[in-house]
Amino acid sequence: MKKAYLFNYLLCLLIFSACSDDDKENLIDFTVSFNNATVGLGEADSTKELMLNYSRSATEAGIIKVTFVGNNAEYGTDFTTSPDGSSGTISIPVTAGDLNSTITFTKLEDAIEGSTKSVAFSINGFDNTEWAIGTTTTSDVSFTAIPALSGVIDSENGGSNMPNQVYFDFSTGTQTTAKRDTWEIAFFNGTENRVFLNSSLLVSAVELPGETDLLSITQSTVLKEPMDLFVLNFATFQQDPIEVATVSELLSGLPVGYLQYGNIEQGKVFTDNGEGSLDGTAFAEISTTPEENNVYIVGLGTEIPTEAAEPGSINATGAHRGFMKVRVLTDGNNYTIQYAPLEETNSFTEVSISKDDAYSLSAFSLTTGQRVSVEPQMTEWDINLSGVFSYYGYQGPTLAGLTYSDYVVHNTLGGVGLYQVTTYEMDSEGNTIELDVPSYSDFNMGDVNEADFVYDDRTVIGSGWRDAFGGVLKDDRYYILKDAGGNYYKMVFTAYLNNQGERGNPQFTYERL
Repeated sequence: MKKAYLFNYLLCLLIFSACSDDDKENLIDFTVSFNNATVGLGEADSTKELMLNYSRSATEAGIIKVTFVGNNAEYGTDFTTSPDGSSGTISIPVTAGDLNSTITFTKLEDAIEGSTKSVAFSINGFDNTEWAIGTTTTSDVSFTAIPALSGVIDSENGGSNMPNQVYFDFSTGTQTTAKRDTWEIAFFNGTENRVFLNSSLLVSAVELPGETDLLSITQSTVLKEPMDLFVLNFATFQQDPIEVATVSELLSGLPVGYLQYGNIEQGKVFTDNGEGSLDGTAFAEISTTPEENNVYIVGLGTEIPTEAAEPGSINATGAHRGFMKVRVLTDGNNYTIQYAPLEETNSFTEVSISKDDAYSLSAFSLTTGQRVSVEPQMTEWDINLSGVFSYYGYQGPTLAGLTYSDYVVHNTLGGVGLYQVTTYEMDSEGNTIELDVPSYSDFNMGDVNEADFVYDDRTVIGSGWRDAFGGVLKDDRYYILKDAGGNYYKMVFTAYLNNQGERGNPQFTYERL
C-alpha cells in the first residue's frame, strides 16, 4: 500500500513538474519598456510617475537597473527619485507577479525662464540574464510641459467590476482616475446652463412637468398630465405603448435597462444622449427664471459590485441605488441644487455651485452632498475610458435603455476631434478586402484628413475597438486624434484583457504625428 502511494506521489510530482516546465517554456520573453518616451511637468507639477511596463507578469524576482543623464539638472539639487538614484543608478525591485513598476521623479527647482532643464532615463540592464530591454528604452523628463511623443498605456479601470473612470491626456501622457460611483450629476460651466448625468453609473432622470414644489412630490403623486410612453416587449421585440399616471408608475420604467420607458418622438428620454451634446441632456436647460425649473426624479444608478467576474467576463452593474427628487436653479453664474429623498416632505438640502470655466463639468454627489473632483481641467484630458456607458436609444431595431462595457469617449466639450481609420472589411462571403489606407505603423502627418475629425459625437471609439463575444481586439481599425492644443496623435488598442485574462484592463499605444 505504501509503495503504491509513493509511486502515485512521485508520478504526480513528475506531471506537475512537466506542466510547470511546459508553462515556463511557453511564456513570452520578459521585456521591460518605458511607458512614455517623453514626459513633461506642468507649472503645478512637482512629481511625475515614470512607469516601466513588462511584456508579461514577472515569474521571479529581480532588479531593473536604470541610469540617467541630466541636462542643466543635478541629482539632489534639481531633482530626486524614488527609488534612490544618488549613486547614478536606480535599482528597481521586481517581485514575482508584478506587471509594471514605477520611478517617482520629484522636481526640486524649476527651469529658469528661457532655458531648458531635463533628465534622460535609460534602462541599463538587469540582474536576471533572461530578461531583455523592450521597445521604448529611454524616457526624457522635461521640467516644463511638452507634448508627449509616444506611450504604451495600461488603463487603470480596475478590472472586471470596472470601478474607475480613466481620463487620459495625450500631450502629457497622464491618466486621472475617478471612482464612478462618487457622483451622479454634473453641471456645465459654459454659457448654457446644463445638467449632465453620470452615464457610467446608469444614472437617469425624468422631469415632472408643472411641478416646482420639491417637498410635495412622493411616490403617490399623481402627474398633472399622464405620460404616453413605450416599453420594450420581449416577446415581439416591439415597442408597446404604456400610459403612466403617477410617480410610482414612472419609477418602474426609470432605471436604465431594456425595460426603460421612453418616447423619442415626443422627446421623453430619461438619459442624456450618447453623443454628449448640450441639447441632448435629460434635464432641460436650466432657466434663470425660477418658476420655469421643474422637479426631476433622478435614478441614482447601480452599485459597483465587489465580486470579480470569471476571466473574460464582467460584473459591472449591481443593485439599483434608489431615487432622489431634485430641482436645479441658476442665475447664470451659479447653480443651486435642491434635493431630498423621494418620500421626504419636511425639508430638503440646498447647495450652491459656482461655474468654473477651467472645467467643462463640475460633478456633484447627491448621496454625500459634496462637489466631487472627477474630470481634469477642460484642456487636460482627451479621452475618457469610462468602463461602463449607458443611454436610451437604438441597438439595431431595439429601442431601450442600453449599457455597454469597455467604453471610450473623447472630449468633445473640450474641443478634441477624433476619427477612425478602417484598414479592411469583409465581403458577404467572408473574404478580407484591404482598403486603400496606410497601416497604423505607416500613418504619418501627411495622411491626416482634417474633414474626418468628429467634434460633435463623443462615441466614435465607443466599444467598437473590441469584440466582447469573441473576447478579442478588433485589428481592422485605429484612431487619429487632434487635441485642443493642435497636437495630432494616432492610437491603437493593443490589449483587451490583462495577462490573467481579466477584462477591465485595456491597453493602447499612441504616437504624436
